[in-house]
Amino acid sequence: MHTKDGEGGLMETVSFKTRARTVDHLGREQIADVPTAISELWKNSYDAYARKVSLTIFDASPLVVAITDDGHGMNYEELVDRWLVVGTESKLFEDTRSKSDMDGLLARSRQGQKGIGRLSSAHLGPVMLLLSKRRGQQAAAALIDWRLFENPYLILSDIEIPVVSLPDAKSVTARLPEMVEALLRNVGVGGKDTDRDRRVLSSWTNYDHVSRSNSSDKNFAEPSKVIIDACRAFRVEDHHLALWPVWTGEFDHGTAMVVSGANEEFSVFLPANKDLKIAESDRSRFVSTLGGFVDPLFDPNRPDLEAARPEFDYRVDVYSAGTRTPIIGSEDDFNRKLTDQMEHIVDGRIGADGVFRGQVKSFGKWRKTGSDYVIRPPKELEIPMGPASRLGPMDIYFATFEQLPENSTHTPGEIERFKEHSVGHAGLMIYRDSLRVLPYGREDNDFFEFEKRRSINAGREYWNARRIFGRIAITRVGNPNLKDKAGREGFIVNKAAKTLKTLVVNILTSAAYDYFGSNSPDRKVEIEVTKRNHAERLAKENQEKLRKKVRNVFRKTLKANLASIPSVSEKIRSELANRRIETVDDISASQEALEIAQAQLADLRLPTVPSSLGSMEGDYLKYRGTLKELGQLVAGYAEKVAEAVERIDPPLPQELLLKQIQRNEAQLASRVSRWAREIRGLQDQERERINSLTGERNKLLRQETAPLLQQVESKSLSLTAASKAVSDAKDRIDTDNELLFRNYIFALENLRESIDLQAIAVLGGEQNSELRREVDRLNGLAQLGITVEFLDHEFRGYDRTIGFGLDRLAKDVGDKAALTQVATAYSGLKQIMDFLSPLRMAGRIEPRTISGQYFFEYVSEFFERIIKDNGIRFEAGDAFLKFTVFEQPSRLLPVFLNLVNNSIYWLINARIENPRILLDVKDGLVIVADNGPGIDDIDVKRLFTLFFTRKVDGGRGVGLYLCQANLAAGGHQISYLQDDDGALPGANFAIKFRGANFNV
Repeated sequence: MHTKDGEGGLMETVSFKTRARTVDHLGREQIADVPTAISELWKNSYDAYARKVSLTIFDASPLVVAITDDGHGMNYEELVDRWLVVGTESKLFEDTRSKSDMDGLLARSRQGQKGIGRLSSAHLGPVMLLLSKRRGQQAAAALIDWRLFENPYLILSDIEIPVVSLPDAKSVTARLPEMVEALLRNVGVGGKDTDRDRRVLSSWTNYDHVSRSNSSDKNFAEPSKVIIDACRAFRVEDHHLALWPVWTGEFDHGTAMVVSGANEEFSVFLPANKDLKIAESDRSRFVSTLGGFVDPLFDPNRPDLEAARPEFDYRVDVYSAGTRTPIIGSEDDFNRKLTDQMEHIVDGRIGADGVFRGQVKSFGKWRKTGSDYVIRPPKELEIPMGPASRLGPMDIYFATFEQLPENSTHTPGEIERFKEHSVGHAGLMIYRDSLRVLPYGREDNDFFEFEKRRSINAGREYWNARRIFGRIAITRVGNPNLKDKAGREGFIVNKAAKTLKTLVVNILTSAAYDYFGSNSPDRKVEIEVTKRNHAERLAKENQEKLRKKVRNVFRKTLKANLASIPSVSEKIRSELANRRIETVDDISASQEALEIAQAQLADLRLPTVPSSLGSMEGDYLKYRGTLKELGQLVAGYAEKVAEAVERIDPPLPQELLLKQIQRNEAQLASRVSRWAREIRGLQDQERERINSLTGERNKLLRQETAPLLQQVESKSLSLTAASKAVSDAKDRIDTDNELLFRNYIFALENLRESIDLQAIAVLGGEQNSELRREVDRLNGLAQLGITVEFLDHEFRGYDRTIGFGLDRLAKDVGDKAALTQVATAYSGLKQIMDFLSPLRMAGRIEPRTISGQYFFEYVSEFFERIIKDNGIRFEAGDAFLKFTVFEQPSRLLPVFLNLVNNSIYWLINARIENPRILLDVKDGLVIVADNGPGIDDIDVKRLFTLFFTRKVDGGRGVGLYLCQANLAAGGHQISYLQDDDGALPGANFAIKFRGANFNV
C-alpha cells in the first residue's frame, strides 16, 4: 500500500519476511550442546505428564538416537497447530492440560517458557521422525530434516513438513516412503511448475553453488544431494522404539523421536570409543548434565519447598550388537542418604527476608541444628521487594568432605567412594520444581565464583566447585522473577538473579569462616584430632596387614610342612634305622647322617605362631605330634651316636671333631647364603622402587603448580595468590616426603641395630587384640549382670515361694498345695535360666544369623509380666521382624533388653497414658522407640557416657554405655534420634548394624 505524505514522498507499509534460517537460529544455534538439548526435550516430556522418558544411542551407521516418553501425547491437530508453530502461547497463558492428561499425577508447573524448546531437537541430528499419540485417538507423525533450515535462500513459509494421521503408531513404517518424497519436495525433488516450487528449486541451486564455491574438499557433496540421500536411507526399526510403550502396546499415549545422522557428541558412548581419552571430557559433561536431571538431594524425610519428588524417571542407554547398556539412570545410587554421611553439611532455607536459617555439621559433628544456624544477608545488600524483582524462599543444601585422609573423619574407603561420585555429581546445582536448571553446577560454569575466591585464599574460603555436592531448590511460583535465558545459559541477569548470587556466596563464605576454612576455630581443633586419629588408623592398618601376612606365611608353611613330613620322616627313618656304628669311620658317617636329619628337622620349623589359630588349630596339633615323634627318633639316634663314641673311643678324636665342625660350617653357610640371596633380591627391588619414588616425588611440585603459570599469564590469578599456592603445595609435599622417607630411614636404622620390628609389631598387635577381647568379655559380663539385675524381683519372689513351700512340707510331707507351690516356683526359676542361656559367655561363642522375629519374641517373653501388668503395647514392625544380622546372640540380646527396660522404666514412672514401645526399621537403621518423655537435648551428648543417669531411684548409668560398647565390638553403632526423625514421640534409639540384611 502506498500513500503520500505532506512533502510528497512515498510511505509504504510492509511485513517482515522470515527466512528459513530463523528456525535454525532459534533452535540449534541457541543450544550450547547435546546434553542441554536433551534436557529441554525431557522438560517437554515432563510438561506432558510423562512418568518415564528415555534416550537410546544406537551403534549404527549412520548413528541413530531415539527419545521416548509416556506422556499424554498429541493428536494430528495439536501436532500441526502447536508443535509446528514456533512460540505457541500454551506456556504463557492458562494451563489447558486436563485431568486425563495428568494421568493421576500431581499438578506440574510448566518448565518451558519460550515455546521453542522443541526446536532443540535439531541439535540431536538432521533427519527426525516425530511420532505421538493421545489416549483413545489416532496417532500422528511428522518427518523433518533440520538442514532445510540452514539454507539462507529459502523462505520459511515455503518449507512444508509432511504430517500424517495413523490408526496406530506402527503404521508409520508403511507411510514413511510417502512422507520422505513429500519432504524432498522442499529440495526441489518432484516439484511442480508452481511459484513455490520454482522458488524452492532456485534457492537450492543458489545454495549448492555457493557451498561448492566456498569448499576446498575434494569429496564435496552438494547440500541438497546430502539431504536427498539421507532421507531416502532413513528407516525405523523395531528396536529403535523398543522402550516406547505405545510401540510395544503397553500404553496408548506418548511421544517418540527417532533421529538419524545423530550428532557426533553421542558417539563418545559407543563401545569402539569407550577407551578414547579425548572423549572423556565429553562423556563427563554428558553424564554430569543429565545424571542429576531430577533433584537427587531431595530428602523425603524433610519435605522442603518441593512438597514431593516428582514421579519422573529417566534413562540413557547404548544399544550395540543386540545388547542394551545403561549409561545414566534416575535410580543412580547418588542421593541424599549418601551426602548426609559426609562430614561437612550446611542445610536450611533462605527466607523472603534474605536470612538463612538452618543447621550446620563440621567434621562429623552437628554444631547447630534445626534453625539455630542463622546467616544474615550482607549489610550493604538491599533485599528487593517489588513484584518484578523480589526473590522468594529457597532451600539450600551443601555437603562436602576433606580430600586428605589425615584431615578427615572419614575412612580412606569412604573418601574414595565420595570421590568416585564427584566425577558425575559434584557442583552447586539449581533445581526449579525438582528439575535441573542449566548450566549451574557444570564444570564450565562458575556462577558463584568459587575459583575467584579460592585464588585469593583457598584455605580460608574452603569451598571448591568440584568437591561440593550442593543444590539450591526453588519453585516457579515462589520465584517467578528467576527466568531462563533463551539459550539456557542461565538466568536472565536481573535484580532477583543478582540477589540470589549474593546471598548464596554470603552463606558459602560465612560457613567457611565459621566452621570449615583455615581460619575457623573448629578446624584448628579438629584437624589435630583427625591427624592423630589418622596416624593411629594407619598404624592399626599396618599392624593388621602385618598380622595377616604373618598368619598367611604361617598357614602356607604349615600346609607345606604337613605335606612334606611323611617323605622326610621316611627318609630319616630309613637312613638312621639301617646304620651300624662299629668303627671309627662309622662314627664320622653316623654323625653326618645325624646332622642331615637335624637339618631336615630344622627345615620343618614354623615361623611365629599366631596367638589365635582358629581353623588351623587341628593341622597345627597334627604337625606338632608328628614332629615331636620325629624329633624323639632323631634325639634317640643322637644318644646312640654319643654312646658309640664313648664305646669305640677313637684314637684321634680331634680329627672327628674337625670334620664335624667343617660339615656344620658348610650347612650353616648354605642356609645363610640362601637367605643372603633373598635379601639381595629384595634390596635390588627396593632400590628400584626408591629410585622411582624419588623421581615421582621430585616432579610432584611442578606437576601441581604448572597450571598456575598459565593462570598468572592470562591474569586470571594474581601473582600473590599463585605464590601462596606454590608455598602451600611445597609445605604439604615436604611434610608428606618427610613422613615417607623418615619412616623408611628409621626402619633401616632399627634393622641395623638388630631391632626386630616384626616381633615388636606382632607382639603389640597380639597384646592389643587380647586387651580388646578382655574388654569385650568384661563388657559382656557387665551386661549379663545388668540382665540378671532385671530379674532380681523374679528371683526373690520364687525364692520366697520355694522357702514357704519347703517350710510347710517339713511339717506335713503330704501337703499337696505346698508341693504345687514349690513345683511352680521351680518352673519359674528354670524359665529364667533358659532366658539366660543365650547370654552365656563360657566356651566358644559362635555367631549365627539372628532375625528381628527372634529378638522380638525373646524380649516379649522376658518382660511379659511387667508389660502386661502396666498395660504397655509392645510392638514390632514388619520390616523389623524380617531383618536379619549375623552376630553372637550374647552380644545383641542385652542391648535390646537394656533399651526396652529403660523404656519400661520411663513409661511407668512418667505415668504415660496408652504407653507404647515399638521396634522398627527406618532408612536402614533399627529403631527402638517409645512414647514416653524422651531425652532432654542437653543430655543427648552425655547419653552414652559411663555413670550418666537420670533415674531417681539409684540407676547406675552403665546400661547405655555398655550397649554402645557391646555394639562397637561387633562393628555396629548406636545413636539417639532427635527432632522428628524418630518413629514415636518419645525416646528413639537407632542401631546401625554392620552387614544387616533388610531384604529378606
